[in-house]
Amino acid sequence: MAMDAFESLGLPRSLNLAEETVREAYRMASKNYQGDELGFSRLNEAYRVIMSPAARLMHWLELAGINGDRRGVVAGELLDWFGVVGTVIQETDLLLRKKEQCQSQLARALMESNLQRGREKIEQCQDHLRVVEKSKIGDFPAIESGVINAENAWICARDLSFLEKWQQQLRERYGKFFS
Repeated sequence: MAMDAFESLGLPRSLNLAEETVREAYRMASKNYQGDELGFSRLNEAYRVIMSPAARLMHWLELAGINGDRRGVVAGELLDWFGVVGTVIQETDLLLRKKEQCQSQLARALMESNLQRGREKIEQCQDHLRVVEKSKIGDFPAIESGVINAENAWICARDLSFLEKWQQQLRERYGKFFS
């Protein structure tokens, strides 16, 4: 039988879990795996699943026997974000390449205003994505109660997966501004 990440962490099988609750459950459960590398590895995987809204929703749906496709369509409103995020990533990559090519202090100083604008674009994009993610997570009670049907629940899970991927890509690039 597949792992039940909720059970592994001693949590109720619920989509609505505060991060602090999950962290505390992980901390408490980890005490049971002193010296048990395999058990600790499984616990870490359970923690990873529950901490990711997309993975938590997919796992919850699968445990509930609500089958769906992990890959497939995303909600229409999310399609607009493909272009926005893609453009920010492309512009950032170009800017970071230019930064790497700067040989002198003067060249780096002249780049600073462009780098600041690049950081601000990433921050704005991240802020917008967090709002969209929060909205999707706000659907969890309706999914859990069955108000949102299985097909739309899986679309929500896929949307969250894309949002998490984009946020990770933006975080990675943002960090490169400071290296």
